[in-house]
Amino acid sequence: MKIQKLNVTAQIIEYMKSNIENGIWRAGEMIPSEHVLTEELSVSRASIRTAIQQFIALGLMESHHGKGTYLISNDMSVFRKTGRKDHYYSMEDIVQSLQYRIIVEKGTAQLAAEHITPEGLMRLEAYLDEMKRSVGDSDGFVRSDMMFHQEISEASGNLLLKHGLCEVLTNTREYHHQLNELVGYKNGIYYHTMILEALKNRDGKKAGLLMEEHLQTSMKDALDSETES
Repeated sequence: MKIQKLNVTAQIIEYMKSNIENGIWRAGEMIPSEHVLTEELSVSRASIRTAIQQFIALGLMESHHGKGTYLISNDMSVFRKTGRKDHYYSMEDIVQSLQYRIIVEKGTAQLAAEHITPEGLMRLEAYLDEMKRSVGDSDGFVRSDMMFHQEISEASGNLLLKHGLCEVLTNTREYHHQLNELVGYKNGIYYHTMILEALKNRDGKKAGLLMEEHLQTSMKDALDSETES
């Protein structure tokens, strides 16, 4: 298989999913090394590593230093969309909500990295765990997703950011149910995992960039899904 030079990581993920779904890679077994995959797909090792990190963040793979990466689950439901078509809000409404959040939450995440407490990090861990347990349950997933973002705004220490974002999230909750139906669960879990790690490391710049990328990716995926439907 040769990977086209467009959306490289997404294509690698689809290749890995296919190997898992078809039983070529089995739970409990080690997947091919980064070097082997790099040669097989003619892509960079960085792209392979990024794809593997998504499977690790979703709890499907584990990496053991000096030994390799193992597939620990073949449950691909996290990649599936809910399949509902009864959308009530225009894509323009959803896009405007995400545009606001991109502008505000990038800075909020940067501030949160400076001020978040150990207790705040523990709450974020709990919300992320609940998101993972809620795959397939849109209500539970969106609720934990919103609480994760509100916790970050709380940690920013800026009351205007906190109250402004809280109001927007509360008033657009149904938009986010529709967004979840359009784009599924995978990206939310992946980016929340990476954002939490950046906050733990007090890396405000990285936390802000990941937050921006997370929301921009959600917007792009929603627009792509709407076009396909």
